[in-house]
Amino acid sequence: MNKININNFDFLRVVFALTVAFAHLIELSDLEVLQPYKIYFNTRLAIDGFFVVSGFLIAKSYENSATIKEYIIRRAKRIIPAYVVVILLSALLFSFISTNSLYDYFSNFQFWKYLSANLSFQNYLEPCLPGVFETNKFCAVNGALWTIKVEEAFYLSVPLFYWFVRVKKFNFYVLILIVYILSVTYYMYFLSIDNYRIAKQLPGALAFFATGIVFYKNFSLLHKWKDYMIIPCIILFVLEHYILKTQLLKPIAFGFMVFYIAYSFRFLNNFGKYGDFTYGIYIYHFPVIQLFVVLGLFNKYSPLIICTSVLMLTLLLAILSWYLIEIPYLSKSRRLRQKKLRS
Repeated sequence: MNKININNFDFLRVVFALTVAFAHLIELSDLEVLQPYKIYFNTRLAIDGFFVVSGFLIAKSYENSATIKEYIIRRAKRIIPAYVVVILLSALLFSFISTNSLYDYFSNFQFWKYLSANLSFQNYLEPCLPGVFETNKFCAVNGALWTIKVEEAFYLSVPLFYWFVRVKKFNFYVLILIVYILSVTYYMYFLSIDNYRIAKQLPGALAFFATGIVFYKNFSLLHKWKDYMIIPCIILFVLEHYILKTQLLKPIAFGFMVFYIAYSFRFLNNFGKYGDFTYGIYIYHFPVIQLFVVLGLFNKYSPLIICTSVLMLTLLLAILSWYLIEIPYLSKSRRLRQKKLRS
């Protein structure tokens, strides 16, 4: 199983995060010159890719944890510190660009509702701050954070899943199959009634997470046969995603494509040697773009210069987040892995 730790997951996660960032940049800036490039940045596929990787790595993390408590603490330390910082920083710093006075801003019920909703991962309850981004296409401060609550739910579901298997003696693959079928049924139903906003939530995303778990449990077999399976999976993915517009076997086909890239192209193995900036890119890019939009910078200067500035500022915040906020809370084994990558 030593091969399992030599992978390109760091590379894939950065690609997924940048895909989401570019897609939001195109959408929020609303620049006509960028619209033709929208088809190249599919946020749904990027997020589904995140969920596949998450299922694989979280199953691995759980099985390598001595206790459930240790597992939960490690997951919480990885997600919560940087998440809390971006919520609090946004709430405080954006008071200076609000159309409200400082007193009206901080005494407004919407401000406190924003804090309570977002700090409890219920971003949909109040995505906006008083007087902030009111002239933008969307007033949401950080529309990318909706997936964090889904990730948290995934983390909590893993111990429950293993409890059914180990304590209640459920067959692992039967249970996975049930979860998978329910997930794709949920997704396809809400998609059929034109309610994608509900379809993409936790139940609809479970099929990708479950696929990641299965791939982890069958790593040796899949790794052995990956070169023979990749072409059929690509064909199946193209058929479902672009032609049939369904999600029956797409989580498996797309999941295997992610797996194949993760365990091929060895020159990408050390991609994350200087740090894992994925999370920072993901949680900081949206408010940065919104700030540039409300300041009118996209209309005042060259789109190329402003887009580059947005991405550079996002990357800077991600780097600072990694070294100042995220690393101190990493588990000892994760810090050791980072040192090995750098050496």
